[in-house]
Amino acid sequence: MNILKSISFFICLLLLSRLIPHPPNFTPIIAGIIFLPFMIGDKRMVLFIPILIMFISDLIIGFHNHMIWTYTSFLLISLGVVLYFKKTFKNIFFLSILSPSLFFLLTNFGVWLTSSFYTKDFLGLMECYFVALPFYANNLTSTILFLSGFILAYTFFDNRKIRVNL
Repeated sequence: MNILKSISFFICLLLLSRLIPHPPNFTPIIAGIIFLPFMIGDKRMVLFIPILIMFISDLIIGFHNHMIWTYTSFLLISLGVVLYFKKTFKNIFFLSILSPSLFFLLTNFGVWLTSSFYTKDFLGLMECYFVALPFYANNLTSTILFLSGFILAYTFFDNRKIRVNL
């Protein structure tokens, strides 16, 4: 029952983080996906929970034209976490760098492919990625900061100690 309360609180926290004003792409969603296996024994739920959070919050804030790219990137990040998660510093650090990078590459590819802002050639794609670099910086920074905070809070509040192998 206590774990159910913790998971419910965490889901509400992630959901709320999308609804309150924040800098673009500075949310704990990706950090939350990477952190979920610390809380949930059934890794399959890691695939379901982020999409549920995104869908509920999108019902409130509105849907957009690039949702397929956003949801697909979160699904791929979740799948990567399910397949490769280990409680080691090296693995967690790798996921915290790779996940925002995957999100950046996939969602901006979708923007380039479906918008009329960029030419449909390699230079147009590179321009799209270049223009989006500040969003990537926010996403990468927020993932590392929030994930660090989640792990510190979990270590502090949980009876079990996380053993992070260096």
